[in-house]
Amino acid sequence: MAFELNQFGIGIKTVEPGGMKTDYFTRSLDTGRHPAYDALVNKFMGMITDPKQVETYSSPEQIAEVVYEAATDGKDQLRYVAGEDAKSMYAMRLQLGDEAFRKALAQQFFGDAAKAA
Repeated sequence: MAFELNQFGIGIKTVEPGGMKTDYFTRSLDTGRHPAYDALVNKFMGMITDPKQVETYSSPEQIAEVVYEAATDGKDQLRYVAGEDAKSMYAMRLQLGDEAFRKALAQQFFGDAAKAA
């Protein structure tokens, strides 16, 4: 999309945040439920709301600083990785390659269920 819209003078920037220290997952997230997915959803939610994991997340203000930078820096730059946890994940993706990274994340979040999919 960036290639196509650039022809019309429209730039695209992607901010890729990691986790944020908010109450979104415990208060605001509203999802559909189905018993077939409950075990996977519960495992995933347990991981992302684990206090040790939450400690690695950025404050909303830290992410906002990156959004502001992307919006105002005048650079022809597509990707802005926001937050130390996101930077770590992005570095791992670059090191492993897209396919191996995707499989590693599936294994981390869903374990043996990822292999069945």
